[in-house]
Amino acid sequence: MTDENKHYIRQRNAGALPWEIEPETRELEEHPVFVQQQVKQVSLEGARVQPLPEDFAPSRGILEYLQAHQGIPLDFIATQLIDFKLYWHETGEARKAWQNKFKSHVIYQWKRNQSETGQRPHRSTAEKLTDRSWDDDFRFDDGDE
Repeated sequence: MTDENKHYIRQRNAGALPWEIEPETRELEEHPVFVQQQVKQVSLEGARVQPLPEDFAPSRGILEYLQAHQGIPLDFIATQLIDFKLYWHETGEARKAWQNKFKSHVIYQWKRNQSETGQRPHRSTAEKLTDRSWDDDFRFDDGDE
């Protein structure tokens, strides 16, 4: 991969649109890991594309949604916040909907955790299609009784 391709990919990950990327003209550049890159803020339809803020915290609305509608406990959400922040700070990618990204991450990890711990039994498609448990207590009313 050429340096020009790497420059293009870094700019796209930072939120720049293809037509906004200037060709790299610098002769000597320090390695991107050791240099704090300037991330260009791009405004698209009112939302700002930006890296995950250092002080990111899920909104109260997201926390209430995860608890009420998904049944996810707060202690699980807190552990996911740590992992989420570590990952996205390391990648440095820019996004515009961090609250929604966090919500999706927590829901995905919760479902994954539930299936791994066996709290939701996994059934094959054949088992689901041939399940007759719904008729265990089903009785026809003949009118004879």
